[in-house]
Amino acid sequence: MKEVLPFFCGRDCGGDACPLLVEKEDGRVTRVRQNPLAGPFIRGCAKGYAVPHFHYSPQRLKSPLIRVGERGSGVFREASWQEALELVARKLSETVGTYGACAILNLSSAGCTGALHGTQALSARFLSLLGDYTALSGNYSCAAAMYALERVFGVDFQYSGFDPATIENSNLVILLGANVFEARLGAELPAMLLRAAKKGTPIVCIDPRRTKTAQALGANWIPIRPGTDLALLYSVLNYWQENKLLAEDAITARSVGFESLMAHVLGVSDGIPKTPEWAQFITGIPKQEIEILAEQWMHTKPTMLIPGYSIQRTEYGEETMRLCVALQLASGNLGVCGGSSGSLNNRLPAPRIKTLSPGRKNTGPKIPIVRWPDAVLRGEPEYPSTIRFIYSAGGNLLNQGADAQKSIAAFSKVDFIVCHEMFMTPTARFSDVILPVASPLQKEDIGIPWAGNYLLYKPKILPYTGMERSDYDIFCDLASKLGLENLFTEGRTESEWVDYFIANSCIADSQEFKRTGIFKSSPQANTRISDFSEDPQKSPLATASGKLELEGPHHSAFTSNEVNQLLLITPKVAFRVHSQGGDYPHSCHTNTLIINPATAKSYGLFDGELAIVRNSTGEMCIPVKFDASIREGVVSAAEGTWLFASEFSLPQRTLRAEEATSTGLMVEEIFNSGSANLLTATDGTTESHACIMEGIPVSIAKFQPQSN
Repeated sequence: MKEVLPFFCGRDCGGDACPLLVEKEDGRVTRVRQNPLAGPFIRGCAKGYAVPHFHYSPQRLKSPLIRVGERGSGVFREASWQEALELVARKLSETVGTYGACAILNLSSAGCTGALHGTQALSARFLSLLGDYTALSGNYSCAAAMYALERVFGVDFQYSGFDPATIENSNLVILLGANVFEARLGAELPAMLLRAAKKGTPIVCIDPRRTKTAQALGANWIPIRPGTDLALLYSVLNYWQENKLLAEDAITARSVGFESLMAHVLGVSDGIPKTPEWAQFITGIPKQEIEILAEQWMHTKPTMLIPGYSIQRTEYGEETMRLCVALQLASGNLGVCGGSSGSLNNRLPAPRIKTLSPGRKNTGPKIPIVRWPDAVLRGEPEYPSTIRFIYSAGGNLLNQGADAQKSIAAFSKVDFIVCHEMFMTPTARFSDVILPVASPLQKEDIGIPWAGNYLLYKPKILPYTGMERSDYDIFCDLASKLGLENLFTEGRTESEWVDYFIANSCIADSQEFKRTGIFKSSPQANTRISDFSEDPQKSPLATASGKLELEGPHHSAFTSNEVNQLLLITPKVAFRVHSQGGDYPHSCHTNTLIINPATAKSYGLFDGELAIVRNSTGEMCIPVKFDASIREGVVSAAEGTWLFASEFSLPQRTLRAEEATSTGLMVEEIFNSGSANLLTATDGTTESHACIMEGIPVSIAKFQPQSN
């Protein structure tokens, strides 16, 4: 019998909840396709359509595993659920009883999203029952932006995004490091941009690469050196001021801190005017092109500025985001339909629905997410707790965190590690107990989009076929063994939670919602920022001044100032979500270094041959691939590639004493997958200690095999 059922994959891809249908025949899912009820613009992507491959992969873990070899060796034995969970419960009890809950680090992430099955909320809810555990602050996606924009807009940050449909009113779109056809930024935005391009709306793409987005939209590509977007924005603002294009009274009425910013831009504060001529040597964009962009931006109304997350994963990411807001204000595009505030595009309220709460408020220690390996390795008193237990659900942070070698050292130091996983990821490989989890096709849930005015539903489409279980079910059982089940479940099953959420939502017809799989809310104009822009005295922002607060440290020196410095970027790719590639073991273990042929020639490299890329953090061996669509002086290694033992004999970097003493035999294992996090560092940005994953200085050389 053939069935067609509503579905969303609930993976953290920048769509999170895309309206799909699955075709199921004789108990097997044969196809995933678009749900036509979503309309022409809210679209799924290749990752959602490929979920059957993900689900049916022979690489999936189907039984609990307990480590029997050296940590990181990948040697495990199968165990029953009773044995595995009793071991985990005992280790949790011992840790809390001896050291307190703060010795547990919640290293979970958003590998699964949804009203019920979101792994971040589930982990927090369970661990909060044990006491005040150590949590991560910020995230790897947009921590610098969140830090800056929450201060610029105050509470009104949550209303600072834009509805993609308003692009219909834009007369210019500027994509500043925004590669929406691969990084998504919502399920609706790519199609809306395509419509604008077909209509003839000029689109400018400022990026080190001529991305798939730039190509699909026929955009005017301005190749910029990574990490220098701030210098470009400073120079545009300088040009506007020098040419008397700013409405200063209007700016003063709507912001504080703009005078200090202009003093820096004009060179009053440091003696360095941030002119287009100054910026051209930093950004690699000729002075004339910067001036043309400045003229086009100021004189084309309305202009939609869409900043990508890449621009704030740089050394001055916070200031870069403040400048995005400042320039939209200065150019008269803030609060205008078809313009934007310069904020993250998805900062708009979703339709009302309850979700699983993270439980009791955790008041335990917090550490910046990029610094978790340092916190584990160094502990107190430098950090607020001494970590002895790591709990990971929905995450692969050993692989995805900065400085992979340091992450391995941290995992090697703690007493115990538990991981919920579908595949033998690097994080799972270094764990003591691996608990196999259900796929997206095996969980009933409600989907809340990354950006969008709709909600989705999916039933449990397929049964369990092995010993896999949902994360919720695993935590229920663990809570039961610790005498905490009622506190965790509140007496509800998974289906009862879903019905409870729907009953506490704006959805009027629950049966229709479950039948169609989609609820589209009535369009609601987001007038919060436009009301402020129109009359800042009548509609002040929820900040101390009632205005945009643009004060913050300004910068003149850039790591990438040295013109001949080779810079690395680590972009997303369209075919996988971060490191969720276990169903394609070859592709998740291999990577290529994209390089402009002219750059490669200067280093004596040929297309397809191996190169060594290194910096002060580490090194990797990786094949190069020529591509003229990346600017000269820049190399690109996609994020998400898995770490694995190298077949090459490469020199090991020298570890600091606290790393070397805790890594044991794993210090000797060299990783050679082309994982970009062999080269990223845990220092973080200047203001919020957010991750730096773009514009990383590296050197490159031809690989020379060592003779026996």
